[in-house]
Amino acid sequence: MNLLSSVRNQIIVAVILALALVMVYINFVSPLQNEKESKAKLLTQKKQELDALNKRATGGSALGAEEQVSLSKTRSRVPEVPDVEGLIRNVRMLEVITKMPLASYNFEIGKAADLVTPVASSTPQTSPAPASGSATATTATQPAAPSLAIPIKLNTTAKGDYAQIHRFLEELQTTNRLMQVDKLTFAVKSGAPVKLNALKREITVNVSLVSYYAPGLQKFFSAPLPVSYTKPSGKSNPLY
Repeated sequence: MNLLSSVRNQIIVAVILALALVMVYINFVSPLQNEKESKAKLLTQKKQELDALNKRATGGSALGAEEQVSLSKTRSRVPEVPDVEGLIRNVRMLEVITKMPLASYNFEIGKAADLVTPVASSTPQTSPAPASGSATATTATQPAAPSLAIPIKLNTTAKGDYAQIHRFLEELQTTNRLMQVDKLTFAVKSGAPVKLNALKREITVNVSLVSYYAPGLQKFFSAPLPVSYTKPSGKSNPLY
């Protein structure tokens, strides 16, 4: 009987120990493992999100096909660099089409630091009341925000008849590079009254054209702006 009682006690102790181990695993080990797995999955997800953001910021494959096409069109109209050579090619094309040569190319290239857009604050500030007891309200202004598109101005002079000038302004709207007329003045020499079959009267036109470039687009393109010619080696652009 003593032997049976001893064996029974050992079995009971073993069962109790097994149950205790199971309880320890359920209450302590298993939650820690689940928490570790969930944190590992969360870390993997955050890494994937970070990679996607980095690709989008650098213009990688995160951009869809439609977005890439839209950015390419925008880049051709408003590039991320001044690209004065491209502007000259567009202007030369206009000269050839209209047969109206320009006297010179006087470019004024804006800088990112020179152009800021002031932002007014909506919170009024009240100045200290004067001796009479009246109060005046002043509007505070926030620090200026940088402009996204920086202008490039071209001031020039040309001579031609009305048809040539009209054609020049029409063709200006079809150029690959975005260009707008900022100022336009005409000067016509006084002469005899208009006659039938008379020679075309020469008109002197002073025109100021404005184009733009957007340095903020650089983050979407890893490759530099493509050019349709090979730059000469050992030479630099004196314009900028």
